[in-house]
Amino acid sequence: MKLDAVVNDVTNIESITVSDAHNSPTSTAALKVGSTTLIVGDPITVELGYDGVTTKVFEGFVKQIDKTVPDNTLLITAQNIMIKAVEFFIASSTPDNPFTRFNISAEDLVEDLLDLADITNYVSDTSNFTFAIFNPMEINLISSFDICKTIADILAYSVWADRDGVAHFEDRRPNPMGGDSSIATIDSNTVYNIIGNTYRKSDRDLRNRIVVYGAPGITAVAEAESPHLPTGYRKTVVVASQWIDSQSMAQDAADFNLDKLNRLTEEVAVEVIGDPVYDARKVLTIDEDFTGVDGDWYIFSVEHKWSSAGYLTSMELRR
Repeated sequence: MKLDAVVNDVTNIESITVSDAHNSPTSTAALKVGSTTLIVGDPITVELGYDGVTTKVFEGFVKQIDKTVPDNTLLITAQNIMIKAVEFFIASSTPDNPFTRFNISAEDLVEDLLDLADITNYVSDTSNFTFAIFNPMEINLISSFDICKTIADILAYSVWADRDGVAHFEDRRPNPMGGDSSIATIDSNTVYNIIGNTYRKSDRDLRNRIVVYGAPGITAVAEAESPHLPTGYRKTVVVASQWIDSQSMAQDAADFNLDKLNRLTEEVAVEVIGDPVYDARKVLTIDEDFTGVDGDWYIFSVEHKWSSAGYLTSMELRR
């Protein structure tokens, strides 16, 4: 098979690395090329594949261009559209008039915050979670992404942008969920593609006691025994936000996060012959002939590494 890479407005591509992760604010592309007409701020799209068949693995904006010597190549760094929210600092022109919302759903609030950063291609789940029921929600002196991430954390949601530049605010846990469809299968028929793998289980991220602090006088706790810890053993995390202004909201936040966090971290790190189908926040299936564990796995992080020497995809999978 012949390696192929398609990138707009560049020539003599020497290497490409595209990375993304469940917990990363943006996906990133780093390219080493011979020449380019791109300038900082220009849109850039990266496609990878074989034999003239390529798939988009990145869409974003050029953030930096470095010239290296003595080989006179250019290093291009780009990030996806969510960088606009990361870098949009909400600062009212008058301190007495901050960004303010009343009685607004979480998904509509995130939409409004992303719109401030000129991110308008947006999809969301229906959260049934309402902010500022009793008191106005005033936001100032924080980035658009940071406040969106805070809202997502309260609900045990995720906020990210996909390969097509669409922003998402959804109930997307870092593990396979009901209704997920597998995008690929790694089994005994494809094991020849496996370069290496490791497998582990850990209680590193397990939390079985959630404490929520809201507006003055509002607190909530959710806790449960874990089959992976001794009876009575508690690992605690705190969720705090002044915008949680009702007891029911606080309890929902505690319950949602307990459901998300009271579980082992089960991981497979795998490197395979490069395939652009693998994408962060998707689910794939592993046959037990490959690792001794079978079933569906969530692609927590992915890195596509392309050069004239070959194309490899590295992934951290979780469930």
